[in-house]
Amino acid sequence: MLWAGRREIARLAFPILYGEVVGVITPLVVVAIMGRVDEEALYARSLYMPLAFLFIALQVGFEISNQVAAAVSRGSERPQDVLPTAMNMIRVGAAVWGALTLVIVICAPLIASLLEVPPGSTGDFVSFVRWFCVANLLWLPLSLASSSLRGYGHARRAAGAVLLGAGVEVGVVAVLGFGTDIGMYTLPIATAAGGGAGLAFAFAALVRTDIWRARGSLGRRPEAISSLARVGGPVTISFLVIAVGNFSLIWVVAPFGPDVVSGFSAAATLEALILVPSTAIGSATAITMNRLRGAGRPDLLLPALRAGLGLAWLTYGVLALLVWLPRAPLAALIAGAPDVAGQTEHLLTIVGLTYGCMGVTVTAIVILQQIGGGLIALMMNLPYFLGSVAVGALIVESAGVQGLYWTVAVLNATGMLIAPLVVSRFVRRGFPGEAR
Repeated sequence: MLWAGRREIARLAFPILYGEVVGVITPLVVVAIMGRVDEEALYARSLYMPLAFLFIALQVGFEISNQVAAAVSRGSERPQDVLPTAMNMIRVGAAVWGALTLVIVICAPLIASLLEVPPGSTGDFVSFVRWFCVANLLWLPLSLASSSLRGYGHARRAAGAVLLGAGVEVGVVAVLGFGTDIGMYTLPIATAAGGGAGLAFAFAALVRTDIWRARGSLGRRPEAISSLARVGGPVTISFLVIAVGNFSLIWVVAPFGPDVVSGFSAAATLEALILVPSTAIGSATAITMNRLRGAGRPDLLLPALRAGLGLAWLTYGVLALLVWLPRAPLAALIAGAPDVAGQTEHLLTIVGLTYGCMGVTVTAIVILQQIGGGLIALMMNLPYFLGSVAVGALIVESAGVQGLYWTVAVLNATGMLIAPLVVSRFVRRGFPGEAR
């Protein structure tokens, strides 16, 4: 079972992987284009990012909840449940998303004041925020449609929807950015165009599957709401904790000057790319386990978990060395300026090898989030990020910025020892009820 399970997980993980990579790279490409076209647009987008994290956190919570439900439906051979569950989540998501959008639209002038937007730019920023929030609405149904496909076993079609959406978004930014003078309004137009294109692709893909042909009544499904509360809620909160933790780490290193901050940010960008395989392997493992649960095969859950964690160990044993050994040229490549690259290399020297530990930890936490252990995963995330900020802030007073780096390295190594044990024990004790 171990090797067969590992092959199955790898088969699922690869389409998820390149979809996730596109999700990480697309914002970087958009920023690079807008930085060459319109500095005011880049400034507005930077200020909008704290608000964007709210929408992203909500989207991830709904997406993972729906993916879990679709995987269980696949295992129990009930394709008729997939679309009704997704439609119920769309209704709830539209209400929550719409309420948040309405609050931001109304409070946009206050947000501009809190962010100290210059008076001459306030009107444009307020308008930009309002249009961007509205444009984001299309990405909720897209994420739910693609997660239905992915959870039920059509991972390549789900990745195709994400790839098309991202490609259209980047293309519209490039065309409008270089070809027109509409400035910052390029971004909400591109976001809406990408979301619309991805949604159309996902819908067309769904129509060609048994998910569509066997669909049941689209009426109210209480189990969809309970799944959101049990799975999506803790995942959303975990995502917000991670966002706040990363922002706080920037605050800790800020007194050491712009070179250190820029070097830290460059390493953080590299870290985000390195951790993409961990989320892909974790999601693929969780999908496999949820299918086994739906099929009534609890005896195969632990072998599937071991196969997924084993794949993570193999992957990150290699990735850690590929980051740490060529750290000097790698730092120069991602950081650019020599002073900044020197700071990035300093961080990678201390932390680089432990990215392998972090990859295994994240894989275990992603699995835990998607098999019903979201609250436990949240409790594991809290001490990591709060500890790195609190302990790091104390240590930098005496040991300098490398004190923070050593703190992060130790926490990374500790997480690798704890997280796989926690998820293994959770599986041995049995899943806490059905996801549907």
